[in-house]
Amino acid sequence: MTDPSAPGPDRPGIPPEIPAALAARPRDARRGLPIPPVNVHPDPTGGGSHVDFTTINTTISTRLAVERRCSLCGEPMGYWVAFLGGPRAAELMRYADPPGHPECLTAAVTLCPHIAIGRHRRARTDRPGAGIIPPGSHGDKPDRYLLGMTRAYWTRFIPEHGYTVYLPAPFKTVRVYVYGPDGGIRPATDTR
Repeated sequence: MTDPSAPGPDRPGIPPEIPAALAARPRDARRGLPIPPVNVHPDPTGGGSHVDFTTINTTISTRLAVERRCSLCGEPMGYWVAFLGGPRAAELMRYADPPGHPECLTAAVTLCPHIAIGRHRRARTDRPGAGIIPPGSHGDKPDRYLLGMTRAYWTRFIPEHGYTVYLPAPFKTVRVYVYGPDGGIRPATDTR
């Protein structure tokens, strides 16, 4: 029997270390990447839905966080939850991106082109499907990403902006990822 998470003709670009629940998600036809539930949006024409990797569906992400479900695979989270963001988010303990399984967010570090490739930039905001930058964010890409793991978090919806922020309890473990000379992301040696 073939491993369903292994790369192959039906799973292009998906590395074998991807968690099974994330590997089971529908895939983007262009890149072969799993489609997180938070990147599925109602079609503005009223006919179904569309995928936008640059924007988080706040309704879905808030519901998943409140139900303690992973933002990337949609499955229930266990004892540990993880948050991924730049140094400033970790310093403030305030995240625009919802929590997920530590394994799913670890996979996202290498699967998400915006994170995995140092030179990869967000689409221009005047381009359709470019997404929005959360209120109070500057939109600059951090020079490193921190994956913090904790047990508890709080979800706070900010109605005047129509946006949710996620507030983790202090992290027990933090993994740091930096960009190497080739521009690709890799684990740093100063992980605590």
